[in-house]
Amino acid sequence: MKHKLTEEDLEKIFISSRFKKRNLLAIIISFLAVFISFFLLIAYVLNFSAVNKKIAWWYQDEFGVESHKLQDAVVKIQSGSTSSGTSALPEISDNSIFIESVNVKAPITFDVENSEKPVSSNLKNGVIQIKNTSKPGEIGNVFITGHSSNYPWVKSQYNSIFALLSNVVVGDLVQIRYLRTNYIYRVNNIFVVDPSDTSVLKSDSTVSILTLMTCTPVGTNLNRLIVQAQQIIPDPGLNKNVGSTGRVSIPSGIK
Repeated sequence: MKHKLTEEDLEKIFISSRFKKRNLLAIIISFLAVFISFFLLIAYVLNFSAVNKKIAWWYQDEFGVESHKLQDAVVKIQSGSTSSGTSALPEISDNSIFIESVNVKAPITFDVENSEKPVSSNLKNGVIQIKNTSKPGEIGNVFITGHSSNYPWVKSQYNSIFALLSNVVVGDLVQIRYLRTNYIYRVNNIFVVDPSDTSVLKSDSTVSILTLMTCTPVGTNLNRLIVQAQQIIPDPGLNKNVGSTGRVSIPSGIK
């Protein structure tokens, strides 16, 4: 009489033998690979705008033709080889910022109250200058912040306006047009701080600087990336000294 296969026999054949062939390490590696792939997919979906910008910037940096219009204009102005003065600078809208090296162009909303609702609301329209920090043309610290990423359901073309701020290097130029005057700043310091570090907001009554801030790593609010630049055009010695503008703290509502 032939032996009849029981359920236990089938388990030994199809289950036990399969796990014998695959050791524990292989199972763990497979699980980790699936988990990491799923995590990366979710991260991309949540931050697709910022990630796409980084990919496009990398491609342009590797294979494209760089623009040096701002840099060339500044060289001519500082050497005195142009009679057109600051009119040689790139044309940008009033109350806006331009960072040529990472192709950032955005409107600036000035005097934004430093609380979560007005910060979040105004960041939909571009970048913001925090109230009680200096303005272009004044001695002190012009403090501007913007999103490196934001939730995909928030409707705004500026959700990842500062996604490429980490690609800025010392020596890059930042142009701000404020009240129909062009101000040029040269980057001299780049660093990362804790979200509670208020030292980046401090003003010095002897210098005119610009501080740009965004969250890092992209897609998180774990830390703050700080890019600082010194004013080089117009002559910062002509800036107004408005004295202390009041107490400020790290803006809320930044991602």
